[in-house]
Amino acid sequence: MGVFASCSKNEIGGNDADSTGTVVLKVTADEGIQTRAKAVDRYVIEVYTDDTYATPANVFTDGTNKANNATGEFQMILDRTKEYYCLLWADKVASTVYNVTNLKSVSLQDGQTPAEAWYGTYKIEIGKSATLSTELKRAVSKLTLLETGAIPLNSSLNVAFNQPNVFNVATTAASGTNARTETINLTAGVTGTKEAPVRLNDADIYVLSSAAGSVTDLTFTMSNNGTPEPSFSVTNVPLQTNYNTNIKGHYTSLKSSTFTVTCDDLWTVYDE
Repeated sequence: MGVFASCSKNEIGGNDADSTGTVVLKVTADEGIQTRAKAVDRYVIEVYTDDTYATPANVFTDGTNKANNATGEFQMILDRTKEYYCLLWADKVASTVYNVTNLKSVSLQDGQTPAEAWYGTYKIEIGKSATLSTELKRAVSKLTLLETGAIPLNSSLNVAFNQPNVFNVATTAASGTNARTETINLTAGVTGTKEAPVRLNDADIYVLSSAAGSVTDLTFTMSNNGTPEPSFSVTNVPLQTNYNTNIKGHYTSLKSSTFTVTCDDLWTVYDE
């Protein structure tokens, strides 16, 4: 008499004939952005079968490798015997600022200035059939202008520089060149000191940047009652994703000033 015993994957929730399974990837932007007054409007994902992001993996119900929504939760049907590689993007402005047709070439829409946005990559390991999660980093840097002297009433400050207009989520690099000008109204005047500088730009100035960092030159022109002073430049200003660049000094060409530039990951929030 023989005794036979067997064990199948069905007994532990699997199936020998079917290696597919459902995976939910939950994506969030860093620093609890969804608890703020203005949450992320759009999350975007692209899924590939290779770490060079060359071969699309059509894992969504519409037969494509791409999806977007406002929740950041993506459900996929995956082959548990394979690895998958995800490109991820999030922003606050839906389709009005960034074109996300291709996450390897997210582009700034014509006539738009960058808004706060996030990026990331995620590898789904073999055998995963569960709920996974990942957090994104910002795809932009932020400029903060700090005044250490006195600016008279009815003034304005013009800031001109070149910025990248394309971001590649796969390489974390920004590219392209786009001329940009920001004008800051200072009609009430400003009085700051070296020890207690005053922030000039009420609204945050975001710039698409590379994770590895880069530098740019900024040209400033102060005007009073519509009359511009001679322009001056602050050169080699560092810009890096997820970092805030502070430029501190006296923003007038009528008096000599030394500017201090710092770049750090202390990301303070401007409440709109």
